[in-house]
Amino acid sequence: MRLDRFLQAMVPRMSRAAIQDAIENRVRLQSGREPKASMRPAVGDIVLFAQRVQMIVPDVEIPVLAEGDGWTVVNKPAGLASTPSARRPGADVATLTGKAPAHRLDYGTSGCLLLVHDKVAAQHFERAFRERRIGKQYIAIVKGIPQHDTFTIDAAIGRDQESRLPHKVMITDTGTQAITHVEVLERRSERALVRCTPRTGRRHQIRVHLAHVGHALVGDLLYGGDERRFIRWQLGQPVALDDGVVAGRHLLHAQQLAIVPPGQQEPISIEAARPDDFA
Repeated sequence: MRLDRFLQAMVPRMSRAAIQDAIENRVRLQSGREPKASMRPAVGDIVLFAQRVQMIVPDVEIPVLAEGDGWTVVNKPAGLASTPSARRPGADVATLTGKAPAHRLDYGTSGCLLLVHDKVAAQHFERAFRERRIGKQYIAIVKGIPQHDTFTIDAAIGRDQESRLPHKVMITDTGTQAITHVEVLERRSERALVRCTPRTGRRHQIRVHLAHVGHALVGDLLYGGDERRFIRWQLGQPVALDDGVVAGRHLLHAQQLAIVPPGQQEPISIEAARPDDFA
């Protein structure tokens, strides 16, 4: 494959003119060959591409809830990513704090996020998450009124093959087991406040589970209806929103995290106060 076509396949959002400019100014081959649009890189060669990135550093507070030797738990605001992305360079917890998230919260989710800042803590918590020894509780505001006060959703989750979005999941018999326990805390008009305790840790588990039983999160553009609204929001276009929320915010909050820190035997519980938009 020609170098220009290879780069266009790897970075489809770039125009042909931008790729040509990149080849002339910002692309080099690890083999040392001179990059040209018409050349065909050898199999196994590495193409190094320096992107022009304008860092976006938001003026946002990330409160510390608890910390210890090698770890910190912060109250992540909604509207801030957990880890770096090309879409919002610099606007993420990892970049702003200089610490690595041990798990992830979605861009629109707020609450307890565990960060690690040394190898010992990173390995300790990675093993604890894998062995399901970390407790997590979320609160959410959902559409509609659940019939039962408590119920458990046991539905496997897998990639949504019909979606244009690579990260979207769905309930499918061929997916991976996922279990969420739900408790209704309050019913008001056509919405309900619920507490969710995930027994497994799948991508978007709570969001897709609640939508599956007919109670999508308030503000969830991805699982709350037509995914085209989510795509329009990603492109910066206006979308119809639920009352009381802003674009990109769904009413899901990681309220409580229970961990056993490295070198300790007893668990500690850390809580993030209910955010203002839950009122």
